Amino acid sequence: MIKLGDYKEEEAKKLTTDLKKAQIKYDVRIHPVIDHFKVDCLEGRFSELKVILKDTEKIEHTIMILKSILSQRPSPDAFKELFLKEYNPLRESERDQMAQILNKVSGNFQSLDEDDKKKVSQIFLKSADDEQSYYEAMSVLHRNNIEVGAEIGDLLDDPIIRTTRDLAELGLEKDHPLVRQTIIISAKKVAEVFIDEFSSISALNGVFDNSFFERFPAEYCKISALGSLLKELAERPSAGKMSMNEFAQICAKEFDNNGHLLIADFLDYASDLARILEKHGLIKIKGESIKWRVL
Repeated sequence: MIKLGDYKEEEAKKLTTDLKKAQIKYDVRIHPVIDHFKVDCLEGRFSELKVILKDTEKIEHTIMILKSILSQRPSPDAFKELFLKEYNPLRESERDQMAQILNKVSGNFQSLDEDDKKKVSQIFLKSADDEQSYYEAMSVLHRNNIEVGAEIGDLLDDPIIRTTRDLAELGLEKDHPLVRQTIIISAKKVAEVFIDEFSSISALNGVFDNSFFERFPAEYCKISALGSLLKELAERPSAGKMSMNEFAQICAKEFDNNGHLLIADFLDYASDLARILEKHGLIKIKGESIKWRVL
């Protein structure tokens, strides 16, 4: 079997449902993974960062909103909604607009016309920006030891700001006094999905439903390329035999579809493909020689 990819558990379930319908044999192996992720940051008083950064408008806007909301001494439970409402006054109307658009097609995004798709995508992007701004605001509170509902005094007049930035774009070195690093260690479950190589040939018979490509475009291309290559390798060449090196060379192939190229490069996997064909009674391997069986 060959690994198709790594997925979240729910996504793997949807994928394997499609694989089962397509009569492609598969295996799923779930295991925990610990990740290590590093990002470069700048941290200092806002007045210090303004000397280095040119794009501080968003930070200033966030500080202004925080001052306005926190002066009202809101409860912690009400803080997020208050912040988002002030950061994006159109948030509620955008939500309503998106709901109305999606209701027209019963929630099926792919059924929307191009104008509605563009509108929904723009709203999604704005919503993501809203959430990111909220987490940046929470970072300001955390770095300055500010509790929602407490008196803030002058803590936001020149607060400590921690912001992720590309040091190369700013021309800064790692030893700059305001440069910091955030290291994130996280654990998650990963579902590895493997497929039986030979059964990928069945994908060439149109067994996937029409929406499979839309849901899993990369997987569709991988399976189709593997199936197409194996189908061609299974066909008896005119000589009826060749060396393993010659076989390896034909395991890298270009498929042309009206100028759109799909390149299947399985050269490093050639010996495994040969064993798969032998297992299914199509070839016989003897040393460095391959001979196709007469069917």
